[in-house]
Amino acid sequence: MNPTPVAADKQGTMEDPNHPLNRLTPEQVEELGRELQAIHDEVFAELGATDAAYIRRLVKVHRRLAALSRIALMNSRFTPMLVAGTAGLSVAKILENMELGHNILHGQWDWMNDPKIHSSTWDWDNVTPSSAWKHSHNFVHHTYTNVLGKDRDVGYDTIRIDHRQRWKPAYLAQPAYNVLLAMFFEWGIAIYDLDFPAVRRGASPRSSSTTRCVPSAARPVGRCSRTTSPSRC
Repeated sequence: MNPTPVAADKQGTMEDPNHPLNRLTPEQVEELGRELQAIHDEVFAELGATDAAYIRRLVKVHRRLAALSRIALMNSRFTPMLVAGTAGLSVAKILENMELGHNILHGQWDWMNDPKIHSSTWDWDNVTPSSAWKHSHNFVHHTYTNVLGKDRDVGYDTIRIDHRQRWKPAYLAQPAYNVLLAMFFEWGIAIYDLDFPAVRRGASPRSSSTTRCVPSAARPVGRCSRTTSPSRC
């Protein structure tokens, strides 16, 4: 069965007749919703002290690993200390970004009602402030996941990863500038969260974009670690 032709800006949305949900009856959609809710309720009912102990233990592990790695780097003139400090700090950063920051800011641990580990108070040692990331990731990306023209995570405004994206000669340099993006990732995400394409289109005032990100990005490098406490520097 050949798919029905549809405009590029509607592909992947509910206005696309080829969207999988459009093949379901209203009753089937309701049943799917009930099944997903049942999975949520089952998992939520199993949450308890073991889970709370895990995340609190992980916060302590991250803090200690980051601190010890920085101490090791103070003696980086010795190669073993340089290697150990760099490796330890790399692991600490991964834990901070993914297992702590990403999940906590998603609200994964809000059920604990712990003000120190809560999506409304948690912040991280990152150029992008948590408020900007929650908007671009939690709201935009997870509301319009992989919908071209709405989910800006499709290519991050710089990389062509979908055949429906209009090709530009600049994409020939993707392998090179993707390496640079990996090296300066948190700065790349901070710029991404400013949403300059929307500013150029007039869809987002420049003031709102800079207000979301610049205050945090402008903090000095020696700012206090915001992953260890929800308080602001």
